[in-house]
Amino acid sequence: MKGMVLIMKNSLVVYYSWLGNTKVVAEEIVKHMGSDIIRIKETKERKAGAGLAASALEAAIGMKSDLKPMDFEFEKYDNIFLGAQVWAGRSTPAINAFVKKANLHNKNVYLFITKANDKVPEKVIISLTERIRKKGGKVVDSFSITTKMDQVVSPESVEGQVKAWIEKLNKFR
Repeated sequence: MKGMVLIMKNSLVVYYSWLGNTKVVAEEIVKHMGSDIIRIKETKERKAGAGLAASALEAAIGMKSDLKPMDFEFEKYDNIFLGAQVWAGRSTPAINAFVKKANLHNKNVYLFITKANDKVPEKVIISLTERIRKKGGKVVDSFSITTKMDQVVSPESVEGQVKAWIEKLNKFR
């Protein structure tokens, strides 16, 4: 694949994306790594618009979503790239549920986070890192990227940042 920057074998990109920004970033990671990908889906779809305030409140109080079954062999992957968003300064209910249920024992986890402002989401990174550690996993690195709440980013607008992150990870392998 032209332009591919292979980082490591046995990698899986797992992500939750409500409006589509995290999906775009996840697909860019896969494009540059050649890894497998799977989307976390909630059993009850969220509605845009009025559902935004309720969703932010759910994240703020740490709720967990009911998730649709995910058909893949998690055990065969050593490296998990976990894509999440920041809602009201917290991780989403879908990500909360995934981390609670996932067997992360001996997994290297790489967080990639989309957010609507320019601040690094330190609290979200620390919270996810602690929960992943309690599940036996190790957060190796994290990356956050600013997107917009009202429109989906283009692959071209995030490609350079994603590629730079993967190249950085390759240097430390």
